[in-house]
Amino acid sequence: MMKLAISRLNHLIDFGVTEQVDMGTIDGTTAQFVSKQRLHCAFYQRSQSQQYSLLGTKLEDTIVVAVRSQYHVDKSMLAQIDGDVDVTYRIVAISRDDSHSLQCYDLITLKDVTKGDE
Repeated sequence: MMKLAISRLNHLIDFGVTEQVDMGTIDGTTAQFVSKQRLHCAFYQRSQSQQYSLLGTKLEDTIVVAVRSQYHVDKSMLAQIDGDVDVTYRIVAISRDDSHSLQCYDLITLKDVTKGDE
């Protein structure tokens, strides 16, 4: 079970999908992020040894956020943090808290897909 002060959940994360949205112009439709769920989150800081162990792997340029346990979030979704529409993340991994306590937190590993290096 992870202990996390509720005051650390001071960021908002939107989980959603990319959908074709009608622009109402001659351009027609465009693919756009559409939020399906908004949650409070906290950035999870990895230790220095954890950072070193990720060098050279697919998880090297990832971040981890903690959210209250949500089974509505899955790996097919995308994410945007604090309303920043310029940066979209894909979910790489979800580590679910199975402690069955009142305060369960899931750790969600995110990778920036706007950099183009999926």
